[in-house]
Amino acid sequence: MKIVFMPMLPLTQRDYESFGIKYFSEKGYDVSVIETHQLLLPGYKGNVDIEYYKTEKTFEPTSVEGLLKITATLSLDDYIFYYLASKEAVALLNQIKTTTKAKFVTYISGCIPSTSSPCGIFLKLKALARPVIKKLIDTTFKTDIVITGAPKDELIYPFLIDKNSKKVHAHARDYELCLNAVEYKYNKPYCVFLDTDVMDASDYYIFGNKYNNNLDDYHRKLVDFFQWIEKSLGVTVLISAHPKSRVFKNKNNFNGFEVVHNESASLVKSSNFVINEGTTAISFAVYFNKPMLFFTMKELNFFYKHTCAYAKQFKKQIINIDDVNQLGMSMINNELASLAYYPNFKYNYLTYEDSSISIFNIIENELLLGR
Repeated sequence: MKIVFMPMLPLTQRDYESFGIKYFSEKGYDVSVIETHQLLLPGYKGNVDIEYYKTEKTFEPTSVEGLLKITATLSLDDYIFYYLASKEAVALLNQIKTTTKAKFVTYISGCIPSTSSPCGIFLKLKALARPVIKKLIDTTFKTDIVITGAPKDELIYPFLIDKNSKKVHAHARDYELCLNAVEYKYNKPYCVFLDTDVMDASDYYIFGNKYNNNLDDYHRKLVDFFQWIEKSLGVTVLISAHPKSRVFKNKNNFNGFEVVHNESASLVKSSNFVINEGTTAISFAVYFNKPMLFFTMKELNFFYKHTCAYAKQFKKQIINIDDVNQLGMSMINNELASLAYYPNFKYNYLTYEDSSISIFNIIENELLLGR
């Protein structure tokens, strides 16, 4: 049995682990990776300067024909594990399906509130209509096995799920990371800033978004807020850098605050509380039942509805940090004490039910049963 992983974006170390490539390789399966970014997003790798990862069996065909030659060699016992979802990507999948006998598998995880439960009337109507519209007008693909991490994930890509698709319920990638998280060793009480990479996200390149962001003012206000927290709440602030951050790339210190890379789940597990602008990484706070604060500033006006969508899941206020001298301790303490809506988020966005079984163990059993 061969397992071919087919991501849309260039592979990173985090992808290598979270997609299951590491798991199946270490289990002794014949695993390879076929990159597609050069066909679907030409120029992405050159424009998004982050650390990329390549396995010993990574193929990067320069044409669709070259890709089809590789997949045509696969048999009925083999699987193509794809992470593709754009209209162009789905069209490519359909081309591949006509030339290969392999079965197609996808693992859908990471639905975000701004997609499924947004702020603002227009966005709410758009969210309600999205599944119907995508079913009607988007190019569809008949996936053999569809694994979803939580109920909300079923809403993301309805055009990948056919009536004959085998549907498997599991849990989200962030839930998986929590299962494996170890305590983060630090000699002082601390809170974690979960960096969203909001000012310079690589996703902006994909969607063509351009924001006239004042990075200097953003950083100045972050530092003011961090200093206020340390002085007022008596905890150290640690920065958990976004895995694709270019701002914190290769940095271990930011204006006197320690920057930690690729350890978000462990950092949150051992923290006192979490501060954030609205990020999927709050899943760690929910899983480990850690208090959290949502904040914004003038420089984040373009991102406010995204922050709002997260905060409203927990009926939380969003703290404005334009002037930290105006912050009140009573509101901060109230927000830190509010954990009542965590279970609702957990069983909508993180998992169907509590489980200690690895997602990749679940997937492995499905692949073996399907042979």
